[in-house]
Amino acid sequence: MTHEKNDWTPVWETWKRLAAPSLFLLAVLYYEELFLKVYCFHALTVEGAVFTFLFTLPVALLLGLLCGGVTPRRGRVLLPLCTALISLWIGSQLIYYHLFKTFLTLFSITKMAMVAQSFGDMAVGEVLSNWFPILMMVIPTLLAWVLRERLVLDVPDAGPGRRLRWAAMAAAVQLLSMGLVLLCGGGVLSLRYIYYRTASPELEVQNFGVFTQTQLELKRVLFGIQPDIPEVDPEPAPDMAPPDLEPTVPPPDDPAPAGSVFSPEMIPGFHTLPIDFDTLIKSEKDEGLKRAHQWFSQREPTPENLWTGYFEGKNLIWIVAEGFSTLAMDPERTPTLWKLSHQGFVFDHFYTPLWGVSTSDGEYVTTTGLIPKSGVWSYSMSSENYMPFALGNQFRKEGYRTFAFHNYLYNYYDRDKSHPNMGYDYYALGQGLELEEVWPPSDLEMVEKILPLFVDEDKFMVYCLTVSGHLTYTLESNAMSARHWDAVANLPYSEEVRCYLACQMELELAMEHLLDQLEAAGKLDDTVIVLSADHYPYGLTDEQYSELLGHEVDPVFEIFQNTLILWSGDMEGAAVHVDKYCSSLDVMPTLSNLFGLDYDSRLIMGSDILSSADPLVIFANYSFIGKDGFYNSITDQFTRWDGETPDLEEVSKLVAEVQNRVAYSGTILDCDYYRLVLEWAGMVTHPPSS
Repeated sequence: MTHEKNDWTPVWETWKRLAAPSLFLLAVLYYEELFLKVYCFHALTVEGAVFTFLFTLPVALLLGLLCGGVTPRRGRVLLPLCTALISLWIGSQLIYYHLFKTFLTLFSITKMAMVAQSFGDMAVGEVLSNWFPILMMVIPTLLAWVLRERLVLDVPDAGPGRRLRWAAMAAAVQLLSMGLVLLCGGGVLSLRYIYYRTASPELEVQNFGVFTQTQLELKRVLFGIQPDIPEVDPEPAPDMAPPDLEPTVPPPDDPAPAGSVFSPEMIPGFHTLPIDFDTLIKSEKDEGLKRAHQWFSQREPTPENLWTGYFEGKNLIWIVAEGFSTLAMDPERTPTLWKLSHQGFVFDHFYTPLWGVSTSDGEYVTTTGLIPKSGVWSYSMSSENYMPFALGNQFRKEGYRTFAFHNYLYNYYDRDKSHPNMGYDYYALGQGLELEEVWPPSDLEMVEKILPLFVDEDKFMVYCLTVSGHLTYTLESNAMSARHWDAVANLPYSEEVRCYLACQMELELAMEHLLDQLEAAGKLDDTVIVLSADHYPYGLTDEQYSELLGHEVDPVFEIFQNTLILWSGDMEGAAVHVDKYCSSLDVMPTLSNLFGLDYDSRLIMGSDILSSADPLVIFANYSFIGKDGFYNSITDQFTRWDGETPDLEEVSKLVAEVQNRVAYSGTILDCDYYRLVLEWAGMVTHPPSS
């Protein structure tokens, strides 16, 4: 029996069955979205409040249709269930952000069993320590249960026609909201640009809310990231003559042996490979790949310089240190790290941005020179791709023994797949490496165990990912903090800050032992040591990090400022200062240049720091630092170093450049792009097995 045809049934009575649960769920969604913004970002903008409401409304309408479009008995079960799921998702985002300074993605949920196995206790600790926001998430579910009979009304069914119109109304509101965003094109990084172009979860949550961010994330995973480039000439850029370059920093007085690149008759060229982009463009039928070929072909390649090949033939030990920070170093507590950071190459403006999906993103950026794709584990995905520029593959091709070590679970983040694909013999817990069962495992013990595997090799390249500096920073949860507590107990900081400094001392001991053993083996002068962080220690709150700084930290730029150690035993006592803005994205191409390796700089998103290429430090929220100034995406403001008024057209070009590097990093990952272009050039080779 259809009530919508009965004159005695008021129309509004049938609508109430859908409206009541929809309004309640709208209130729940909007309240929790706003709470998350305030709790995570400590701020709420007018634009964020308005557009979050607009994009929340269609979600609430559809969920209200789900609860009100069934029998009252089922609806009274679905209403608290839907409310609980909403609270669980937003509450999980809140805790995940508080723990990892990034948002949980749908892809990460598929790997949640691995994460929970390793860090379940930390998550429980975070829930307990954040009981107030969790309570604020639980209250709506309790209300939904208590009010379920009042909200799911026992009134005549709306009927299929009105249910369909209700769904159409939700779709109309969604389209209207998207249309309004299209009108918001003001500024350099407009709301329109953020919604339709960028891949910045932080900006999306701030402006549109968690549920919209999840929708946009899913769209990116399925369909990729759209580039932002103007119409380009289909012909590749013309050949460029080698520039008459001076080195970015002067080489030492006696820089290299005879026949090195420092010979005065040598003219610098470019880091390129003979890729025929012209043929690729003409033969490509896929428009997305054609645009990629056009963009890569017109990129200005990184020039060689007087540092090219400076370390050629030397060994390399490359360390990505968990949670390492400049502020962890002290000449008394960490003399080895202090020495290494103040000798060799000293980079005065180095940054380690935090990326968006997992902590392995920082490792991926450092070792590949690419920006990770939002929504997936990029390093894991790369394991199926051809990665010719990975230093493991490059050095193995040159006859080196290449190793990768990690003092944690061998298959965590699928490193057992990605690291062999990067050209390494891979050792970690459960795969050739046994360490004391404590959390976090010891960096010193790892170095003691792995040194005999490579120190007697004629030529070796070693990559290490450490873990002793991992959060959380308490005496109860961090064995390394407890081990070194006496050294920091009297420092004038909170307990968490002292625990952080204490656990980083295990890295100091590892580095001290490493250098001692290299010297004992007669290998120190022929070995290059590189060390940088995977990310800043986000296990500390901004307030705790400010304790170390001595002032309130700037969370947009300053918090990511860090140290890159690049040192060789034969540079003992020498310091070459590099006054150029740079980041972890630039480490791999810089090492490739210093070791004289063949690579195509047009296919790398970072650049050789020692070259004359313009700097561009890119952050996950599309803020950036360039040669003329810095751009804060949160305030949509560019500030020039010289204090002059910025040229907004030039700033817009830089934002487009950031977007293109993000988008085409995704293309490289999604399309196995290196294999595609190098197969055409006949350069797909497989390094010899060690």
